[in-house]
Amino acid sequence: MLKILFLTFFLTVSPALVLGQTESEGPWSNDVVVEVALELITALPYATLITLDASGHPQARTMEAFQPDEDLVVWMATNRTSAKVDEIRNDARATLHYQVPNGLGYVVLTGQSVLVDDEDAKAKWWKDSWEEFYPDRSLYLLIKFIPSHLEVVSYEHEMIGHEGTWQAPRADL
Repeated sequence: MLKILFLTFFLTVSPALVLGQTESEGPWSNDVVVEVALELITALPYATLITLDASGHPQARTMEAFQPDEDLVVWMATNRTSAKVDEIRNDARATLHYQVPNGLGYVVLTGQSVLVDDEDAKAKWWKDSWEEFYPDRSLYLLIKFIPSHLEVVSYEHEMIGHEGTWQAPRADL
């Protein structure tokens, strides 16, 4: 009987210890966090790309982002004369933020942005609807965002931040 009481206490008071997780990690494995992030991202056509300007201040802008690949690499298009191009050249660190429309979740990817001016890649990602934005197609440039880690909050998936610190579930990529 004492064993049953101890086991019941142990399982109800400290499930994180049983699962080998610290309190801040929560019950989500890296794979589950990535799976939820992919589900949310694939439903959202726009993201906020955040870069750093020359003085180190964050600069945010809404971008039409392509669907991520299996490594969560995200491609976007820009005009080579835009401020973000200089910002990425000076400091490749960037953040990509996706907001769930009802406000009950988000995904934040943190990583590096790479400028891609390869004609084959540009042809692959080109959309005819961009003609009006790029009448001079030589101004069209790609941004390849390569994440190193991500954070997710999704009330729909009951994936929320830590109760005490509000630290969102995180996955390293």
